[in-house]
Amino acid sequence: MKKILSLLKKNKLTSVIAISLVFISSIIYCFVSNNENYYDKTIAKIISIRETPSKVTNINGDVEQIKKQQIKSIIMNGNYKGLELELQNSSSYSEINDLNLKVNDEVFVSVQQDTNSKTISGKILDLKRDKYIVYIASTFILLILLIGGFKGFRSLASVIINIIIFCIVIKLFLQGYNLIIISVIASLLFVFLSISIVCGINKKTLSAILGTMAGTLLSMLIAVSVIQLNNWNGIIFEEMEFLTHPPEQIFYIEILIGTLGSIMDIAISISSSIKELCDKNPNIESKVLINSGKEIGKDIMGTMTNTLVFAYISGSVPLILLLLKNGFPFFYIININLSLELVRALTGSIGIVLSIPITIYISVMLFKNHKIGVF
Repeated sequence: MKKILSLLKKNKLTSVIAISLVFISSIIYCFVSNNENYYDKTIAKIISIRETPSKVTNINGDVEQIKKQQIKSIIMNGNYKGLELELQNSSSYSEINDLNLKVNDEVFVSVQQDTNSKTISGKILDLKRDKYIVYIASTFILLILLIGGFKGFRSLASVIINIIIFCIVIKLFLQGYNLIIISVIASLLFVFLSISIVCGINKKTLSAILGTMAGTLLSMLIAVSVIQLNNWNGIIFEEMEFLTHPPEQIFYIEILIGTLGSIMDIAISISSSIKELCDKNPNIESKVLINSGKEIGKDIMGTMTNTLVFAYISGSVPLILLLLKNGFPFFYIININLSLELVRALTGSIGIVLSIPITIYISVMLFKNHKIGVF
């Protein structure tokens, strides 16, 4: 604690940021904790719970623990504000389709009044989660600003701008615009704005942008060529079967956006590393600079490829476990349910590998101010 206080005293800007963030977070916390009157739906706060354990057997003979919850709550808004309400809830061990409620939780409820007996009954609709989302978002913002400083603020701004662009793309698509065209335009904006906002307008930014665009273009050309030559064999769009739009176009956009994100990360890391080496030693030879960049790229390549594979496949873990539990062969699961994830991961990995040497050579040309010849 003493070290933190001494650090804040030395850096007045950090102190101002920290105090401002704590103040803003306190205001947000107070608002979210007392914002029931701003909702049209009726909200009830749980004041006590009485639980009764039980068991249920499914069609496969598996026994699952469940518990019946007798809930006392108080209505927080609307015409019945301040009245107590009895609620019923069932919670299973898996909690897939139900809620495990606790005291002080707030829930959305539907309220009915019996006109004859004038008794009020209610049914739980869903959990009020806004305060938890605000807590997590506030923690993220607090950390990124404290650790990243002004550059962290830039990163936050780029995230917000990219979310806005993504929402615009969805809206334009729903209005009938060509998905491929607007997605490509949006991708170019993602790259330019994300890197330039965070790093500014300089040679490092230009190098990262060019490396990202070149690596993405090459990896997409390879992916599209292989898929078309193979006539989409082995790619199953089972998870897209309810779409009213051609799944092939959407799949290409998925590959583009996923590949773009991973390559952009690699390109800015390589470009920053080359710039740092040049700044530390302006007289460094281009050959040495390229070799150093390759060594850095090899380390990044291994970790990023694994990260990409895990990121795509992790979303399918529940489905894989469900199918394995129901006796489906493992290779059938991979073929039917993981074909799209594997193609995305392979395309992104190809883009990562290609973008490393491309970004290295572009960076060296820009930072050393001469063409790369034979060393």
